Amino acid sequence: MNVLHLVQHFKIGGLEKMAVTLMQKSQFAGSSVVVSLEGTLGEAVKGWPQLASFEGRLICLNKPAKFDMNTVSKLTEVIKKFNIDVIHSHHIGPMLYASMACIRNRRVKHVSTIHDAWYLKSFKQRLITKVLNKLTKISWVADAQVVANDFYNETAIQTDKTILNGIDFKQFVCGDEPNARKELHLPQDINLIGCSARLEPGKGHFALLRILNSLPIYTELVFAGSGSLHTELLDYATKLGIKDRVHFLGNVQNMPLFYSAINVMCLYSQREGLPLSILESMACGKSIVATDVGGIKEVLTSEQGVLVKPGDEVGLKKALIEAIYIKHGECIRQHVFSIASATKMSAEYDHFYNVITS
Repeated sequence: MNVLHLVQHFKIGGLEKMAVTLMQKSQFAGSSVVVSLEGTLGEAVKGWPQLASFEGRLICLNKPAKFDMNTVSKLTEVIKKFNIDVIHSHHIGPMLYASMACIRNRRVKHVSTIHDAWYLKSFKQRLITKVLNKLTKISWVADAQVVANDFYNETAIQTDKTILNGIDFKQFVCGDEPNARKELHLPQDINLIGCSARLEPGKGHFALLRILNSLPIYTELVFAGSGSLHTELLDYATKLGIKDRVHFLGNVQNMPLFYSAINVMCLYSQREGLPLSILESMACGKSIVATDVGGIKEVLTSEQGVLVKPGDEVGLKKALIEAIYIKHGECIRQHVFSIASATKMSAEYDHFYNVITS
């Protein structure tokens, strides 16, 4: 079977990593390709060097900013060139283009994974989703049960299956903390609160900066990721007088090294599905502080971390202090190992592909 994964771009993020992982782990890996609507191959590999090893199976359509029928034609050509049987779209933009391409290629089956349902608060996005669901046959998969529920509440469309995100446990392991800090030029002998997320609105970076002064002085923040808010966040840290206690690492290519260096992983997002960064850091034995949004509570118990209500910065402060003293290491890794294996995730998707094409 030939499978095409369609993403919006190749900027490093949870759903992009998931698509690449599925391409690697699937029983159909040898005949799978990953297509990005935006950007060029050179830009993709520059920002995410690991993609270079998959260059033969990566395609960038370099779509312009607005909706573009020529991009639909390009996608149709890729489908024909690789004799695609299943197109697997990830999120609203790719779902739109995959649906349009399937109208031209009726034999191709369309699977769409819903990574979160926040975008459906928009009437326009709800309308697009409902119309395309009627015009074409889309097999819907949610990455967490709460996402499936939210999707149904907004669209009245029942998902066909829920498949939890998974990670590669050979890649994400408990590492040596002192050595990791040395390689990343981070201080030793203090508590490091890490946040792995793009520096974009809604990810909670400003809240973490605001509460840092109320945390013990031997606590510092480490941000892994780049984005449009970098300068604004740096200025805000300077204004708060905490610039020396905040470390901006930019895009970190070796994420297991990052997780090994920190004490606690914090994702204080306004919205999420089931973020891979939570699963990855748990696989590296780290405790978690996260907003109680999306499917996080489906994988996190009080033995691995603390959930905080959105907007509760007092609760966030208490949770971070509590999480520092949660038992770290193999006990956390074993918990996530039982529920979030990339091998298990890929096998479930492979079975689903077989079912819809039989």
